Amino acid sequence: MMPKYQKAIVIGRYQIYHKGHEQLTKQALEIADEVLVIVGSSFQSRNIRNPFKWSERAAMITATLPESDQARLRFLPVRDYYDDTLWNADVRRQVAECVFDDERVALVGFKKDDTTYYLDNFPDWSMVEIESELDIDATALRSQFFAAESAGTALANIASRISIPVREFLNDWSKSPEYTVLKAEYAKIDQENQVYAGIPWDIIATTVDALVTVNGHVLLGKRKHYPGKGLWAIPGGFLEKRESLLQGAIRELKEETSLNVTDAILRHCLERVNVFAHPRRSCRGRVITHAHHFALEKLFLDVETWPEINAADDLETVAWVPFAQISAMEEDLFEDHFAILCNFLPICM
Repeated sequence: MMPKYQKAIVIGRYQIYHKGHEQLTKQALEIADEVLVIVGSSFQSRNIRNPFKWSERAAMITATLPESDQARLRFLPVRDYYDDTLWNADVRRQVAECVFDDERVALVGFKKDDTTYYLDNFPDWSMVEIESELDIDATALRSQFFAAESAGTALANIASRISIPVREFLNDWSKSPEYTVLKAEYAKIDQENQVYAGIPWDIIATTVDALVTVNGHVLLGKRKHYPGKGLWAIPGGFLEKRESLLQGAIRELKEETSLNVTDAILRHCLERVNVFAHPRRSCRGRVITHAHHFALEKLFLDVETWPEINAADDLETVAWVPFAQISAMEEDLFEDHFAILCNFLPICM
């Protein structure tokens, strides 16, 4: 007979919550008094990989269970750090706040592929590995949900792999402006990917970002086009083949913000360059970016002397944003730009 635990832990993104996820949740409820549901990829802007807020995913999960089991779930939202050490520490911290010292804890999981490697990151928890008979891919479900001509067609196509409460949630959500936006974003990314269809190797793109700061403010722009239309972002773009990384960062900065500073001054104010290369940092594919921090504090001390900026190219507006406001903008920032800002600026994730 399987041992009884006080707490069981399940980890997932649950985008979309399907019957394979349900199997894990129900198994965890069978072996433990309470189940801690780690909801990954929380607190970020919506995109085609992560279309639902963590609270919406919690609602989907809860709706599939009877009230007696709903009361035994506790949801713990965890953001993407793009750093295993930081992510593991956050998971452990939140679990520790829910577990007494003498309680037995089990981690319930299904080692599907390389995306579930995190199950090996917690060796001090008892591992209860489930052998799933359901071969369901949430990525494929999302693709069908956004690619179909209508939500009704999409839901009919995926109905056998999701429970009725999830289908009802998705049907209601498909009437929202967010669904319309993400359908357009999916179509744009799919169109761009078709350019490389048939090439027998993976395409890895190189981009450059220009993070400019002056006296406690950072220069950000609101994106004009998909993907990420309407989201705030660090100015930047794709590297051209005959330019250096620094040349590309300065070019993109000038093209998008019309920053009234000479190239020589920007080179003088370059503080550091960091590479952000997590394989899943972008929905556009494998995109490796080189973020350049230009600290203009050395030259522009008074707000009256700050260089002029004007939105251009791929940005609809630009602004000097106080560092203190960045945390509140986390869910309005493009891709992993919140994590990039936290890497350079005195902001706590």
